[in-house]
Amino acid sequence: MENKVVPVKIISSEPDSLSVYLVKVWQHRSLILTLAKRDIKIKYAQTTLGLAWTVVQPVTAVVVFSLFFSVLMDVKSDYPYVLFVLSGILIWNLFNYIFSQGSTSLTNNQDIIKKLYFPKMILPLSKVVVALVEFGITLILFIGLMFFFRMSINTSILVSPLIVLCVLIFSSAMAFILGAATVKNRDLNHIIPFLVNFGIWFTPVFYPVSIIPQQYLKWLYFNPMAGFIELFRWSMGLQQSFNSYCFISVLVSLVLLLISLLYFIKTEDSIADKI
Repeated sequence: MENKVVPVKIISSEPDSLSVYLVKVWQHRSLILTLAKRDIKIKYAQTTLGLAWTVVQPVTAVVVFSLFFSVLMDVKSDYPYVLFVLSGILIWNLFNYIFSQGSTSLTNNQDIIKKLYFPKMILPLSKVVVALVEFGITLILFIGLMFFFRMSINTSILVSPLIVLCVLIFSSAMAFILGAATVKNRDLNHIIPFLVNFGIWFTPVFYPVSIIPQQYLKWLYFNPMAGFIELFRWSMGLQQSFNSYCFISVLVSLVLLLISLLYFIKTEDSIADKI
């Protein structure tokens, strides 16, 4: 009679290692999609336009910024200003949704956290899926306008998915850090919207980096979103080159992602108790 080896499960009060925790997240990946579908249904339920609101909001912003900066302030760009500002809004809104919604996803889902066991990182990650859906819809509008203005498509467009990935890395890292910190300090729920509203003015969403004095230019790229927006515009053929300082944005994002993962895992076990 053969002896069967029963796998031993070790229970420890120590936090999981990074690799073990990421494996757990992968095992619960279906929950990410389930929560994302729920959020989309709730957000657009009982609305006349539904997902069309995803297009209405950036279009409204484009009109407002175009009237103010292009007409009143006479801000110049080498390409149609509508495309210039919409490209900035595309990337900024992707970051904005993940950062603002992901940062509050733990405190806004207290019932689920208390009733079910799952890696808590699932909650901010589900916001990434929602943000990508809305980004994809607006991107279709953006590409349609590129054809309308007869913009040429360059091989640099092949780099655009990598730039979007960098945006996801940075915004997710910010959501992980502030999401875990918000559980302990609820004042951050009020600070986060302020950071987003204030941060857009330090990001070249609706103005070109050429208006920034050269001596201050490198400091702009310590805001990773500045570099990512410039890189995205370059990949879409809306500017001929990008500043080498953009690589600072990539480096900052990668370092921040590692820090955010380690911090979130460290605080994971205390989230359910403090929520």
